[in-house]
Formats: sequence, C-alpha cells, structure tokens
Amino acid sequence: MRVMIVRVALCLVAVIGLAGCTQTVIGVAEPDPAAAPRTVSSAVAAGPAPLGAAFSDAQKRFTIAPPPGWKADTSGAQNTAVVFLDPTPTRSAQGDFSANINVLVVPSVAGLPATVVGAREELRGLTDYASDTDAAVSLADGTPAHLLGGTFTDKGSGMRLRNLQLFTVHGRSTTVVTGTAPAQGWSTYAPVFDASLRTLTVAT
Repeated sequence: MRVMIVRVALCLVAVIGLAGCTQTVIGVAEPDPAAAPRTVSSAVAAGPAPLGAAFSDAQKRFTIAPPPGWKADTSGAQNTAVVFLDPTPTRSAQGDFSANINVLVVPSVAGLPATVVGAREELRGLTDYASDTDAAVSLADGTPAHLLGGTFTDKGSGMRLRNLQLFTVHGRSTTVVTGTAPAQGWSTYAPVFDASLRTLTVAT
C-alpha cells in the first residue's frame, strides 16, 4: 500500500530552511492570466458527502472533518499535521494505493494570492499534470481560501493520480489540505474530498 503526500507549493510559502525548499515568495506576485480562477469541476461540485467526527489539531491550529472510518495518522510523517487514510486501498496493475487527505501547516511569507500563483507554477512541474479545478472559495466561517486540483502521473509507479488541494493563509501560517486518490476512482472520492476540505477551520 502506498500513501502519496502531495506537497506542492510549500517551498513557495514556507520560510527558508524547510527541507527541499529553494525558493521563497517575496512581495506580491501578479495573478497568472493563463490560470484565472474558474468554476470547480463538475465531479467536485457533485454535492456534499457524509463525514465523520471533526478532528482537532493537538496544537489547536485547525479542525477538519474527515470521511467516516478513515484512520488519522498524527506521527508527523513528511511534516504533516495529520494524514487521514482510507482503510480500503485501491488495487491496480501498478500496485495498491490508499486514498488520503493530509494537512500541512507551514510558516507563511506571502498572502493567499501569491501563494496560489506559486502553487499553480509548482503543480505544473508534476509529470503530465492537467489542471481541472482552480477556484476561489470561502470556508464556513468566511475565511478566504482557494481550491486547486488536477491529474498527474506518479513517477515511481506510473499510476495516474488526481488531487484536490485547499489553500488558506491566516496570520503567519499557511494551511494546505490535499486529497489524493487514483484517477480511475475519482468519481467516488471527489465529493468526499470536496466536503471534507470545506469543513476546515483555522485558529483565529
């Protein structure tokens, strides 16, 4: 079973010193005219899905409601605050893959618009990446956020994967929530990811 933690855009919003980061955002970037916000894909906008009990971060930075029955891993692997794992992996010729939702909280050196511009650029670096979701949204409490999503190929296995990411910047922290699943079963996961990501609340 494989768990892929998609960590795009973090090097662009984190302070210097995070592993693997070579760039930081300085100032305010101009919006990318080729990637102007558009409506969320029809698969993502299919409607809300049932969710489990809300999870509260031990450091009181955020709360989020994961899909029911998904296991929470708070070991901090790959600097995640939490990873929620689907207990039933998807089987394919390339191997087994467990769909997951992970949350990262990193120090912020840029506002939301610049963070999104940087995220778009980094996503284009994924193998065979094709964007399908790029939309400004608001969290339930009114906090501005942004959804990005697309399909790409995992270099290691050759598996075609799809993800949905939610970005929000509050105070000096950027919170990134990413749902990733095999592209072949995306229609099952899309409403689950969309509903879960939108339950995010960040500490005020």
